[in-house]
Amino acid sequence: MVHPAFGPFLFDTSAESWIARSQSSAVRAWFAEYLSLHQVHVSAITVMERIRGYALMARRAKGRVREMVEAEQHAYLNELGHVQPVDAAAATIAAEIMALLPQPPTPPRHAHKMAESRQERLVRWRFDCIIAATALATEMVLIHNNPADFESIRSAIETSPERFPKLGPLGLIRCESLV
Repeated sequence: MVHPAFGPFLFDTSAESWIARSQSSAVRAWFAEYLSLHQVHVSAITVMERIRGYALMARRAKGRVREMVEAEQHAYLNELGHVQPVDAAAATIAAEIMALLPQPPTPPRHAHKMAESRQERLVRWRFDCIIAATALATEMVLIHNNPADFESIRSAIETSPERFPKLGPLGLIRCESLV
């Protein structure tokens, strides 16, 4: 278990979704305690990924379902905590990560009931690199539910520390470890 007091943490898109979907009383209690101590921190990339997801769902939905999706999008935007920008430091770190790992380490998956194209997977991979870089630039531990990708990034950083001077290791916590 990771105590909420050890935060603040940077939440990846997958972690936000995992927490929002969780029916576990332990997860809800953990998150309530976290919110009593800290704001939720996300990368600007996480906001972009979430809004894209809502837009894709709304585009396929009709009538009342579409209205519900749009209401969820507005609620998400109204409840945002602190959005970490992709500044020069994060962009520089992300560029180094992408140079080390130009190809996604995992195969395409299905998102929003659609098969992911190679191009979409590459874009999502680059977004994961930027989110990891944001965590490094802000010196925050990254909460995620995407171990294959983020562990690849952490491993690349650890095997090439000369490319990341003055940065500590990429701190990662899987969602399941929170409770």
